Amino acid sequence: MTTFYAIRKKLPIIGSFFVVKIAILRYYTKVIGIITERKMVYDDFVGNMLQTQIDALYSKIKTLKYDDTNGILYLTSEVEKLSSRYKENTELLILMTRMQIYNSQEQRARAIANRVWQFGGNIRVQYEKMYLRDLINLGLVDMAAILLRSRFADLPANIGIFSLEMINFALITGNIPLLKKIIAERPDNRLFAAMKQFADTYEYNRYNRHFANIQKIVLESVGDMMCGYDFNYYTDRGFTDVEIALYFSNYDFNLPQYKMLINNKIDGYFLTADSKRIYNLNFVFRKIKDHPIF
Repeated sequence: MTTFYAIRKKLPIIGSFFVVKIAILRYYTKVIGIITERKMVYDDFVGNMLQTQIDALYSKIKTLKYDDTNGILYLTSEVEKLSSRYKENTELLILMTRMQIYNSQEQRARAIANRVWQFGGNIRVQYEKMYLRDLINLGLVDMAAILLRSRFADLPANIGIFSLEMINFALITGNIPLLKKIIAERPDNRLFAAMKQFADTYEYNRYNRHFANIQKIVLESVGDMMCGYDFNYYTDRGFTDVEIALYFSNYDFNLPQYKMLINNKIDGYFLTADSKRIYNLNFVFRKIKDHPIF
C-alpha cells in the first residue's frame, strides 16, 4: 500500500518529468510555428508565381487574333497545362472559356463558363470583364445580368470600365431604357451619341417592345449555337444604323440558313404586330475566325 510519505518522496521526480515534458511541448510548438510560417511564405510565393503565369497568359490571349491557328493551339495547350494543376482556379477557367471560343468549341465554352459560376470567388476586374463579355458572346444573358447588377447599381463608377459590355448587354436583351441610361453617362462620346440617336428612334416610334422582341427572336433561334456577339454602328446616312454581328463555329456551314431564318421570323413578327419594320438594324452572321480581337 502506497503511503503518503512514499508519494512525497516521488514528487520531485514527477515534477521534473512534467518540466521536461512542458519544455518539449514548447519546443515542438515553436518548431511547428516556424514550419507554419515558412509554409505560409512558401504558399504566398507559389500563389504569386501562379498569378504571374496566369497574367502572362491573359496578356497573350488579349492580343491573339482569331485566325492565328498556331497561336490558338499553343495558348490552348498552355492554359490547359496550368489548369490541370489548379483545377478550381477561377481566373484560369475564365481563360479556358475564352480559348474554347477561339477553338470554335462553343458548347465546351458554355460548360466551363458554368463551372466558373459554380466556383465563384473573387476575381480581378480584368477577368470579370473578360468573363462578362464571354457570357454575352455565348448568349448566357441571365448570368450576365446577375454579374452586372452591382455594376449598374453604381453606373458612374463603372461605365469607364464596362461600357462596351453594358451596351452589348442592353442590345442583346433588347432593353432600350437601359441603353439610354447607359449612354446618358457619356453624352459627348461619339459612340454614345450615335447609340442615343438609335435608341431615340425606337423610343419616339414607341418601338421599345418591338426591339425587345426582335432580340428575343434572335436569342431563341440561334443563341445556343453562337460563340460571339458584337455590334458596329454607322452614321453615313444621317442617322444611326446598328449592325449586330453574330459569330458561330468555324465548322458551322448553316450561316446563310440562320440569316434567312432570322429575317423571316422578324418579318413575320412585324406582320403579326401590324407594324412596319425599321431598317436601321441589321444582323450579319460570321465565323468566329473572322472576328476582330474582342
